[in-house]
Amino acid sequence: MFLDITQSERLERTRRDYVANVSHELRTPLTAVRGLIEPLRDGMVRDEDTRKRYYDIILREVLRLSRLIDDLMELSRLQSGAIAVEVHPLDIRELLLDICERYANIAREKNRNFTWADAIEDCPRVVTNPDRIEQLMVILLDNAIKYTPRGGEVRVELSRAGKRAVIRVEDTGIGIPQEDLPHIFDRFYKADKAHTAGMGTGLGLSIVKRILEQHGGDISVSSEPGRTVFR
Repeated sequence: MFLDITQSERLERTRRDYVANVSHELRTPLTAVRGLIEPLRDGMVRDEDTRKRYYDIILREVLRLSRLIDDLMELSRLQSGAIAVEVHPLDIRELLLDICERYANIAREKNRNFTWADAIEDCPRVVTNPDRIEQLMVILLDNAIKYTPRGGEVRVELSRAGKRAVIRVEDTGIGIPQEDLPHIFDRFYKADKAHTAGMGTGLGLSIVKRILEQHGGDISVSSEPGRTVFR
């Protein structure tokens, strides 16, 4: 009797990699919190400014851990199909304008330039869930602003390709190395880890891709130093 174990081996390897990644991402903030709580508990930190700094770091790491757990649960629900998504026709241009107006203020506060093209009058109405579209736009725009230096630009464009609406998010940030592009939508994958340590969970773009797949859409990325485009 012959058994083809290739598929089972691949699934087992994927499972091990996933568990290893989750364990690593959970351990990092927990290790940081433990390393600060122990000297606080033992009374080793007597300076009030230092104590406040420790508390700030602990809070930041706890929030990071909370975001990671939320993202893990969200991705798990999306992959399992456990989320019932109600869709209906909507004016994607109107939704994008609302999101862009909010992010223009966020970008201004962080000294980034934010522009968007709002001249598409004949863009087709799309059948989708507005909350999900807003969720993926928030992920993309947060990333664009985060990795764009002060004085840089983030731009959103809307165009039409036949019966489909195409959203384009472009930034003048650090860019994504070419070797990382094929993996950018993988779970936990972080390009340029030396500059992104602690800046995210590595799940945001996986969530974006899954949302779009759930709605019959897709996403691609192109990048070079000083420019990244998601569409």
